[in-house]
Amino acid sequence: MAIRDSAKDPASIRNTPDNVPFGAYHQRDIPRPDPLLSETGPGTPMGEYLRRFWQPVCLTEQLTDVPLAIRIMSEDLVAFRDRSGQNGVLNRYCSHRGASLEYGRLDDEKGIRCCYHGWAFDVDGRILDIPGEPTKSPLKTSFHHGAYPTLEFHGIVHAYMGPPELKPDFTAADIFDIPDVEFAAHALPLNNNWLQTHENNVDPVHTVFLHSRYGGYFTDPIGFLPTLDWHTTGDGAGVMYTAGRRVDGQSVWVRTLHCRVPNQGYVPSPYDLESPAYFQRAFYLRVCVPVDDDNCIFFGWRAHNDGEFHGKNSDPAYNGWNKCSLEGQSEQPTYDLKQRSPGDWEAQSSQWGGTSRHQIEHLSAVDGGVALTRRVLRNILEGDVPTAWPEPANGNDVGRRVQNIYSQNTICRLRQLADSDADRQMMKEFGLVVTEAVLDGDRFTRDVRKEHVVSRIKEIEAEFQARYA
Repeated sequence: MAIRDSAKDPASIRNTPDNVPFGAYHQRDIPRPDPLLSETGPGTPMGEYLRRFWQPVCLTEQLTDVPLAIRIMSEDLVAFRDRSGQNGVLNRYCSHRGASLEYGRLDDEKGIRCCYHGWAFDVDGRILDIPGEPTKSPLKTSFHHGAYPTLEFHGIVHAYMGPPELKPDFTAADIFDIPDVEFAAHALPLNNNWLQTHENNVDPVHTVFLHSRYGGYFTDPIGFLPTLDWHTTGDGAGVMYTAGRRVDGQSVWVRTLHCRVPNQGYVPSPYDLESPAYFQRAFYLRVCVPVDDDNCIFFGWRAHNDGEFHGKNSDPAYNGWNKCSLEGQSEQPTYDLKQRSPGDWEAQSSQWGGTSRHQIEHLSAVDGGVALTRRVLRNILEGDVPTAWPEPANGNDVGRRVQNIYSQNTICRLRQLADSDADRQMMKEFGLVVTEAVLDGDRFTRDVRKEHVVSRIKEIEAEFQARYA
């Protein structure tokens, strides 16, 4: 089947087999998914890129007195917390004869012991015990069982699954350094390829229809079609959009959403929008981790406090395994509800049966973020963006780096213009200038960054008020 290109001159495609009434006969052949971007198993370009970063693998609350079988990027693993308090992520199958360590025992002071013949392994893969083996046998020190380094961060266990000599520092969003904020962890399993869930972050129009007009999860003004612009960040390792909407006849809402490569997204609140608001930062942080090429898990956090991050469903108890406080994300419990009130789970898992076929999509003007995300990832894998690859950590210990995030809400007082086209153009211009102010905040130290960004946005608000008085 020929690749469909909706940007072609309509006259050139008018008489093609794909452009005839009742033409399903010509559209039966469904191409394979894009292997470069969708496949993440060992040895694949995208899989090896993802493995260069610390990836979430399970919630802390999932580590109990028994091991946890997990699957990450097509690797079968077992996660556990031993009696000394160390977290481990090991190859699931025992190096002795392949029994699954998900049935292992955590009764010893350290490590995990296989249920089949009692072999015991430490969290780094070192063999602690081989019952019955002669004392002078070299077997115990001849190899290590496969293990990955781990760290725990705000209720989520992460593992580094890349080359050991290239292990980077752990990078966290600047939001985690805001005082007096509680971060509630969650994890949502989805039955689809990781990429369509990740690129959903930069598709603001799905929120208008899926979550607002049809699902009813969010209310206006998020149900209004926004003005839109998409951008890459200065280092080429991120994608963001600027969306402008009218809250009412007196106020304009600028929403910027920022995604970091390879699989991180930061979402500003869609709730309790009050004017004025300046540089109200992301309250929902998420990382889309492949389970295999047909499934993924959305790990993340909801930020809570009584100020910047208050709002609907603010109780941390709303979050956990297969639940989060942002509505419209998890699977509906019945097929009838899936049809009547679908959310992200239903929409994304249904795309071409679970994995998008990019060749036969018809991308439109509102899909700029999706196209840009794919292009950025492709450029990285083809070696064109060296800054998108993390630097190895200095020394053996893993430190923590802080990354500024540009997701935010701003609501300013700007009176609606009589001409609707002129009003939308004003919102678009206003949104771009606000976005420039947010990006320019990187010039300042972290402790005063917000103060400078807020001050600049207030200046921009006054400038536009005067210009359009």
